[in-house]
Amino acid sequence: MSRTLKRLFVDHPREVEETYFEHMAASSRFGLKLLRLAGCAFCHALVPGVFRTTVSDEIKATARTMTHRADEARECRMRDAGVWDPGL
Repeated sequence: MSRTLKRLFVDHPREVEETYFEHMAASSRFGLKLLRLAGCAFCHALVPGVFRTTVSDEIKATARTMTHRADEARECRMRDAGVWDPGL
């Protein structure tokens, strides 16, 4: 496999300890959630009384989830590089 294809399709899912299809499913869930929230935001723009905190609440929750996933990926990279010390 060429280095470019490996970088594009294999490296990142491995960093977060997922297969390509597991990563596709997780990313698709985030994308669909964001599409739904975009619809809520536009409805709120037209009728301010609807979806008053929906978008901000969901964005905050999504940010926490993505931060947790990024932290796990960082720990995995450190462990793979041999600099992981769980006693720290």
